[in-house]
Amino acid sequence: MIVLDASAAVELLVGTTRYDMFLRGALTDTHWVVPEHFMLEVAGGVRGVWLGGDISNREFDDVLDALADLSLDVWPTRPLLPRIRSFADNATTYDAAYLALAEELTAPLVTVDAKLAAVPGIRCSIVRP
Repeated sequence: MIVLDASAAVELLVGTTRYDMFLRGALTDTHWVVPEHFMLEVAGGVRGVWLGGDISNREFDDVLDALADLSLDVWPTRPLLPRIRSFADNATTYDAAYLALAEELTAPLVTVDAKLAAVPGIRCSIVRP
């Protein structure tokens, strides 16, 4: 089991080659757990790629279809709120939810976000390039 964050999912779904080798290795465990805001955050990230002109309208649609088809174990954030709050000085609420979930499950967090991986006080393993 791994906790997959939005940054890694966007890279995976858009199909950039920047992190291809890393993601192939990091995602061999196919039990992917995500907080309940994951779909919206990934869709927002893909929108940013589209706005930047890196994918076409059709590719944007295809990526969102692929996102909807992912087999994900979606966890509620309500029980994580106290730990999410504890990260408030150093992480966005969204990022803190990934950290809190990984800690709760004692699972590694897969990310390509260097800033997230550097948050002080993390009590989970981080898998990043």
